[in-house]
Amino acid sequence: MPCRTADGFFDAASGCYLTPVDSPSTLFGDGRPYKPGTKFYRCWKILDVVGGRPEGIERFESVIREPGEPATMDPREAARQVVATMNFVAPHLGLSPYVQSATREGIVNVPIWMWVTDPGQTTTGPQTKRATLGGVTIEANGTVDRIEWSMGGGKVVTCKGAGTPFSRADAAGKSLKDIADSPTCGHRYQKTSRCEKSGTYQVSATAYWNVHWTGGGMEGDIPLDFTRSVPLRVTDLRPVLVDPNGDPVKVITPPRRCA
Repeated sequence: MPCRTADGFFDAASGCYLTPVDSPSTLFGDGRPYKPGTKFYRCWKILDVVGGRPEGIERFESVIREPGEPATMDPREAARQVVATMNFVAPHLGLSPYVQSATREGIVNVPIWMWVTDPGQTTTGPQTKRATLGGVTIEANGTVDRIEWSMGGGKVVTCKGAGTPFSRADAAGKSLKDIADSPTCGHRYQKTSRCEKSGTYQVSATAYWNVHWTGGGMEGDIPLDFTRSVPLRVTDLRPVLVDPNGDPVKVITPPRRCA
């Protein structure tokens, strides 16, 4: 619904489009004195909205606003203020090597499972708040649209939900090549983090929220996002040669260079 039309500007408190006039119209005359600075408005009362267009009728009596009366807040500003009071928190991150590896290292080409360790109203939603500000009642409903995981090295994985937690039971009795990929949110690294800054990939997850609000005859959407990061070292497995007697064979491998 437009905030302004040929019939005036929308006023949430009266439900009218208001147009300034010089003197009031009343059904029973106008015998009472008005304070200096009192404003009078013609009211076009909204009865319905059809196809996005307001329908209504002009009301005979004027809307009268005396000095000092609280002005009706713009619903968009009221919505922004209500959303600012909602409690949103960047989610804490779970990565499968933190569960499975004593050294907290990922391994090249072994599945990494990613998930939110604290799913709930403040981290993954949904979250709802209703409040009245400046004569306008706003209801805001926040939902997480997606979580984007930046895995380092330019790789980004988009997940629709909080992900599936990984546990030691998912790897019990299995070789590394038999560990399954996450059914909801996962990644496989193709190279180590050895050449990255600090020797680790900086993994970050950004939760993208959309807060849809209604109130004062209007509605809208406010996008928000919240990010948290953790470092992850990724290594590869090096073969160890063993002679027939079971003794390790010393193999000298030249150091690899970072391109």
